[in-house]
Amino acid sequence: MTMGSVLRRPGTLLLAVLVVDTYAYVVSDAGDSPVGLLTYLLQAFLLYRLWRGANAVPWLLLLAITAYEAFCVKQVIDAGVAADHRDWVAAHVAAVATTVIVLISAPVRRGLGPLRGIRGVERA
Repeated sequence: MTMGSVLRRPGTLLLAVLVVDTYAYVVSDAGDSPVGLLTYLLQAFLLYRLWRGANAVPWLLLLAITAYEAFCVKQVIDAGVAADHRDWVAAHVAAVATTVIVLISAPVRRGLGPLRGIRGVERA
């Protein structure tokens, strides 16, 4: 198994997202924030569901959380306090960029199952 084949596996890509999300959570110093902890754990759970081969719902939820994280970074930059919180901004920009790149990558998209509608009743 070559290094290139390991890096193209969905599990490795999702692990990279978990690492950058963990770094962003640690830099945020959100240990006392139940919302910060809940968001981090929700991201970890959605990554697990994607790794196990879920349908597109966890993928969309993780994308929505990432969009909200990007919005928070934009708010910090617009408020003019990004220079005072360089580590926080850099960690969250890295987390957002890594998550988006991994979510739109072919190995992760190939692992998504189709959305299922209402199943028909079997007739005897």
